[in-house]
Amino acid sequence: MFETSLSGLLTGRVALVTGAAGALGESICRALARAGAEVVGVDLVEGGACDFVADVATAEGNRLMVAEALRRHGRLDVLVLNAGVQFVAPIPEFPEEQWDRLMGVMVKGPFLAMKAAWAELTGRPASRVLITSSVSGMVAEPFKAAYVSAKHAVNGLTKVAALEGAPHGLTVNAVAPGWMSTPMVERQLPEQMALRGLTREQVLELLLDRQPVKRLIGTDEVAALFAFLASDLSSAVTGVCLPADLGTLAS
Repeated sequence: MFETSLSGLLTGRVALVTGAAGALGESICRALARAGAEVVGVDLVEGGACDFVADVATAEGNRLMVAEALRRHGRLDVLVLNAGVQFVAPIPEFPEEQWDRLMGVMVKGPFLAMKAAWAELTGRPASRVLITSSVSGMVAEPFKAAYVSAKHAVNGLTKVAALEGAPHGLTVNAVAPGWMSTPMVERQLPEQMALRGLTREQVLELLLDRQPVKRLIGTDEVAALFAFLASDLSSAVTGVCLPADLGTLAS
């Protein structure tokens, strides 16, 4: 659906995408490639669009992935920080190690990635940093203390990086999807059913209750926004978190 409209927008650019083994990461890699970019897909495990394995929660992993993009292509124009993990539990039962894991991947990881790539990105006009946030970065949900906190934090990081990148022509933005049709969402459903004492159908109805359009969002719909924000068409957009939420935040 989006292939024709994206064609050629990113010709000659190199993009690095974390979380490339996941459903959204694979869609982002595909959208950027269709738009003409050379894409390096990174994840902790092989699969999907991942072609380089690294731990993006660590400084060394981020250093290595940036170095790999430069080794392969000699430049880096677009840094997409999409890696994400989830854990669902009430606060009194939420394991500290899970808090640390989620914050490491989704807050510390993007910070370390930008730090590792900053010199390259700010040395090249019209570079882009894009981060996967969430509607949970603007509102809250029960049983997701770490995830909601991480996504709120990454929205703040987006704004700070946009201010610091502005003098160098670097734009920094986030995309906030609502409920997508992904394995990560599917894995949450049994946990939500147990925590709430509801059936699968009741949980889905509850999740979509605040969403005016009653359906799950396709990952290709979200990936198209990343391609737009990575392109010159978005040159006036920086420091924002763009929802792809079928009207959730408007309701």
